[in-house]
Amino acid sequence: MRQELKYLIYSHLAIVVVLLYFTFDLLTLAIDDTFQDALLDVDLNPPKDAAPKPQLIPKIIHQTYKTEDIPEHWREGQQQCIDLHPDYEYKLWTDETARQFIKEEYGWFLDTFDGYRYPIERADALRYFLLSHFGGIYIDLDDGCRRKLDPLLTVPAFARKTAPTGISNDVMGSVPRHPFFLKVIDSLKKYDRNWLVPYITIMFSTGPLFVSVVWKQYKRWGVPQNGVVRILQPADYKKHVYSFFSISQGSSWHLDDANFIKSLAHHILACVVLGFIVAFLFLYAEYCFYCWLCSGGGARRIGGALKRALVSVGILSNNTSSSESVEMSSKYRRLRKDSNLPVNIIMPDLEDNSSDHYTDLSDS
Repeated sequence: MRQELKYLIYSHLAIVVVLLYFTFDLLTLAIDDTFQDALLDVDLNPPKDAAPKPQLIPKIIHQTYKTEDIPEHWREGQQQCIDLHPDYEYKLWTDETARQFIKEEYGWFLDTFDGYRYPIERADALRYFLLSHFGGIYIDLDDGCRRKLDPLLTVPAFARKTAPTGISNDVMGSVPRHPFFLKVIDSLKKYDRNWLVPYITIMFSTGPLFVSVVWKQYKRWGVPQNGVVRILQPADYKKHVYSFFSISQGSSWHLDDANFIKSLAHHILACVVLGFIVAFLFLYAEYCFYCWLCSGGGARRIGGALKRALVSVGILSNNTSSSESVEMSSKYRRLRKDSNLPVNIIMPDLEDNSSDHYTDLSDS
């Protein structure tokens, strides 16, 4: 195998290992294991003669908005949640009360909270702190209540399954200081990065993708029985007679990039064709690069650039004499290939004390 091809293979293997390291948690989302911890029908719709289960989650409903002036299209759903649960404490958190809560209870997070680029990131982060601190059920304003939430209070924590995989953060419940939500709030600073595209930045810093990745990490080595996060299945969430929630217009935080990304779902064939074109161009560029390496000049240039980089960081010393000796030895090796050519070699005559006498050893 050519040396250039070996270098190309090793470099690609190194790139694959690095990519796997940084994307491992995302790749694990390809395995949909939400059914392992699913909330079953017997949990949510127990027989009338069954003994009632103890309620673990406090009877608190949390919702958030920038002010107390809720938009008209969300008021009906909000009122349904209040009317169905007269024995629950209802808390509407505004931007002002939310910041005051973070400042008083979680001052270490205030700089990150204030530094978020998009308001929805603050709303996302707030819900995790509220559930960890007070417990209860968080509900997005576009999720109206269709039935009593009491069956959801019988587990230590729950979230809902989202498509195509993972969990969402629009409806969640928890006892105070549940280990999963403690891990979530401890992970917020680590994932506070700008991914340039607003939709991806929001989803992966505080949104559903973030909470799904943390959930996968939380489950990796197993959790105790009282630390399990139970998963509300889609049919129990909405669009069925026994569902807990009815959905109204939402996604108010979506920008043009989010609408574009979602629109790709309606152009699957075009996306597949574009993917093949990009893959072909990438492979062709790889082939051209390999041919350039095999031509000799590319390999020498890369080797020289690598050596200069190592010298600049102090790993190698800039030893001119050694490089000259290497150059001379390479020239000597090249001369040996031409040893069949006539060469005039003049040697001093050692038997004559005079330095002016030499013996000609060349072929006559």
